[in-house]
Amino acid sequence: MRCFEIKLAQGAKIRGGHVEGSKINEEIAAIRGVKAWKTVDSPNRHNQFHDVPTLFDFIDEMRNVGGKPIGIKLVMGGSDGADELTKFMSETGRGPDFITIDGGEGGSGATYQEMADTMGLPINSGLIYLDDALRKNGVRDRVKIFASGKLFSPDKIAIALASGADLVNIARGMMISVGCIGAMKCHTNTCPVGVATTDPDHQKALVIDEKKWRVMNYVITLRNGLHTLAAATGIDSYTRFNRNHVVYSDQHGKVTSLEQLFPYPTT
Repeated sequence: MRCFEIKLAQGAKIRGGHVEGSKINEEIAAIRGVKAWKTVDSPNRHNQFHDVPTLFDFIDEMRNVGGKPIGIKLVMGGSDGADELTKFMSETGRGPDFITIDGGEGGSGATYQEMADTMGLPINSGLIYLDDALRKNGVRDRVKIFASGKLFSPDKIAIALASGADLVNIARGMMISVGCIGAMKCHTNTCPVGVATTDPDHQKALVIDEKKWRVMNYVITLRNGLHTLAAATGIDSYTRFNRNHVVYSDQHGKVTSLEQLFPYPTT
């Protein structure tokens, strides 16, 4: 265990988690501390804190007790979505060690379609606004930014890194490489490829000794693609992408760099 993350929001499940009772066998129930075969709805808010100051108190408590870095996961709802958080970080010298930002592109086969498709800023927009907020308040060097939200290919990851991400989380790419076909049956316990199920018969469809090589090949190919893009850009590492490396073309064909569209703020 390298760190702990407090999930404040997720692009695909803004309302809160839901697990059907049919998926909660005795083993899962023991791990989660719930009753077997009974549906569980996760609260859509935390009761340990209710605002930024009490959130920071909880972060401090977790860090002291666990001895590990503590991060938070959020979804940006607008350009000012991180202003209060980053201002308080600047004023107090406290706060998370990393911030994971999830884009509105986040997907799941077990959520409300109108929320999964519509709520939350796209990852690239959210990244810019979070990065800017951290820079404006002089705390960018104190926190790492993780990005997630359909970042499954080298070009998408390169743009995210250029937009302010230090690292990326990948769920969709890993799920597909392990066999997910997007059947949208995650919550039913009848996943036809054995990925999102606790049913022993359905789990037989997931052949670990085969799929582990597919996952490994995906990761290796992904990293090779990032190295290729970095080399083509003229930098020696894909960790050195910045806003000047990304350009956008409008409907008239006019090309503008990301740095021109969103200049780095001055502190």
